[in-house]
Amino acid sequence: MRITVDHFTAAEQAARDQARGLARTIADTLTAMYPNAAYLVMHHDEDEVLWLHGIRDTVGVILCDFEEAALTAPVADSELRQAWGDLNPQRPMHLLHLVRRLEDVGGCFDILPDTAYNDSDNGEDGLRCLLLSDQAVPELWDWGGEELLRPYSAPRPDNA
Repeated sequence: MRITVDHFTAAEQAARDQARGLARTIADTLTAMYPNAAYLVMHHDEDEVLWLHGIRDTVGVILCDFEEAALTAPVADSELRQAWGDLNPQRPMHLLHLVRRLEDVGGCFDILPDTAYNDSDNGEDGLRCLLLSDQAVPELWDWGGEELLRPYSAPRPDNA
């Protein structure tokens, strides 16, 4: 089946719009589970495969470390729980699956700001993040273009 370039471009835009909506669902779910959550932190390995790192607050305190534990906080909001369908937001592999799908449709994530790094990062550079609350500050305000998935962010300061 042939399609026009315009139809393909419209489909790409629709996929990005849906990705923004799913990023918002993920953010709302994680902040329901961890009220102080500001960043879902991720990293790419040497093969550029995306992996979950953890959930942090605005100053880099680790609320959930995916290398050490699963998400333990329950999702009390039935609407959010239902939005996940057959997937379980408490299972890191299900969260990872969704985050990778966001990337697969062309979505990109913010760069973790320096203020959210901590000693456990061992000099790791270039961590990515999904901003989870209106307290989260992006490293770069003007970065990522239309593909950027930023469901929330702190208000942009006048000098940024």
